[in-house]
Amino acid sequence: RVDRERPFRPAGTGAPIPRRTPSGEKPIRGPLIVTRESDFRFAVADLLAHPGHRRSVSIETKVDWGLELSRVGPLLTAELWLESASGGLVVRGPVTSVVGHTCHRCLTEWQESLVVDVLEALGVPDDPDGYVLNRDVADLEPVLRDAVLLAVPLSPTCRPDCRGLCAVCGADLNGDSCPGHDEEPDSPFAPLRGLLDT
Repeated sequence: RVDRERPFRPAGTGAPIPRRTPSGEKPIRGPLIVTRESDFRFAVADLLAHPGHRRSVSIETKVDWGLELSRVGPLLTAELWLESASGGLVVRGPVTSVVGHTCHRCLTEWQESLVVDVLEALGVPDDPDGYVLNRDVADLEPVLRDAVLLAVPLSPTCRPDCRGLCAVCGADLNGDSCPGHDEEPDSPFAPLRGLLDT
């Protein structure tokens, strides 16, 4: 019996309110919200159950991936196909972002767009060193991060004929800021002299 004069009070602050369900079924408590822990994670049980089937996925998320002289981000986008094959999953498609570089010779900074075509496999049984599936979830972050960072140069150079920094005063030798030096006294930039030829 429902006492209509007695107001309903949840058991505590924030307690879920049971929703009405058909007779004989248990009430479902709380909102039915399905979220991914990461923008790179996708449920793939449907693909794994049907070899040869494929599905397109889109990613648009913030990243901060980098090497010593380069940083990728802040925005990364990808238009990928996931295809079930060989007991695992094949990932293919373009990944786009922006990479900021620091020239290893003159320390000039610049940015450029970066597009990488990804083609990798996950969860292949005969590849113990490959990327793995977490049961029926594909985490694409390691796949995309490795592919992007492998496309970034380890020693970025602003231009092929970059002259680097003056070993005496540290000025950029690509410009006119170095007056030239008849004698070369001890300088904290002296160790950089050897880098000009590398």
